[in-house]
Amino acid sequence: MIEPGEVRELVDPKHPRDPMLAQMFGDPDGVAVNAQSAMRVTAVYACVALISETIAALPLHVYKKSVTATGGTSQSKMVDHPLYGVLHDMPVAGMTSFEWREMQISHTALRGDSYARIVLGRDGRVRELPPILPDHIEPFRNRNGRLQYRWWEDGAGPVRVLFDDEVLRIPHKMLDGVRSLSPIATHRQTIGNALSANRFLRSFYQNSAQPKGALMVPEALSPDAVAALRDSWNKRHKGPENAGKIAVFDGGMTWEQIGMTMDDAQYLELQKFSVGDIARIFLVPPHKVGEMGAATFSNIEHQAIEFVVDTILRWVRRIEMRFNSYLLSAADRASGVSVGLDMKGLLRGDASARSAFYRAMFYIGAMNPNEIRQAEDMNPYDGGNDFFVQGATVPIDSLGGLENVPGIDGTVQEMIDQAVQKALETEQRRAQQHA
Repeated sequence: MIEPGEVRELVDPKHPRDPMLAQMFGDPDGVAVNAQSAMRVTAVYACVALISETIAALPLHVYKKSVTATGGTSQSKMVDHPLYGVLHDMPVAGMTSFEWREMQISHTALRGDSYARIVLGRDGRVRELPPILPDHIEPFRNRNGRLQYRWWEDGAGPVRVLFDDEVLRIPHKMLDGVRSLSPIATHRQTIGNALSANRFLRSFYQNSAQPKGALMVPEALSPDAVAALRDSWNKRHKGPENAGKIAVFDGGMTWEQIGMTMDDAQYLELQKFSVGDIARIFLVPPHKVGEMGAATFSNIEHQAIEFVVDTILRWVRRIEMRFNSYLLSAADRASGVSVGLDMKGLLRGDASARSAFYRAMFYIGAMNPNEIRQAEDMNPYDGGNDFFVQGATVPIDSLGGLENVPGIDGTVQEMIDQAVQKALETEQRRAQQHA
């Protein structure tokens, strides 16, 4: 970070490119592929919304790590840290933390980068993080190899040069340490195919390229008679207001349904494949965007957890590292302060799996009752900080003295019964106090 009061505003007279030119280039097939047009593909929109909204909804905290008396470490939340209010409540005037994170992650998912200016207060702490449109900024390395940014504040005109520590950047994937790969630009052909397919389908139905049926008559009709028959049929039976009306045929006239051709069926299969292909671009399981071909009721929960581990976790770690590196001072980091997104709620699993996990952790003394209650968002109770261990497991060479082994005579069961009884008595007293 720059020191308070330090002025570092340079103007670069060179303007090597217009940032808006990127929006003018299209696919060789004639379909313009950019962030805006890509979002018209339902699979792209669903993937971006799923990732950005999931991460934006995660609880965000500033933590303080400290050493305990036993030599271990403990972590506590720092709601009084100046950065907490910025990240947790309102990073910039007019945007909540959810909205700000959702926008920044959407930019990274679509364009490969998201940017925000790091505005400091007089105390040197981060005061706000106004976003910068990716089209208005460009990373580069100066003669000394230091990363800097050319920033067109209004999208054109004079350019300012921002130093690396003045910009919070969340990149997607970098191959040279400077520029990020844009998922949309990298997979322009795939997304362009989906856009072309949507355009073809819209044109197909708008122009009625294939009728749904045909009126069959026993004798040849003149062109005027054909036109009159068609107009009469459409007037009586075409459109939603005429749906369900009974048709009456006379003079040997019949209706013949025209079914879907093999080409149409293959086209629908192509659309289905396109959804899976786009889901792979964003590393999103297809069932999360509505493609349920490989999903079953027996594995859907495990697939949901895989989505968290294989997709969301990468994003969370990327964001956390950027927040910690660019928004915290060196003194904060040295003292154990960090920014983190809480993912416990996404990884809970079902009730039976959680119960088995807590039981195992309780019996080996890794968690006490209050820690279990805290993990389940329940209030602690007095006496719930005691740890217990299962005493029935003993070394094999001590089997000759089983009468001295705790648990054989019911000691462990008695301990558990006492703990449960104590918890019940505590809850009863609490209920009586509030009665």
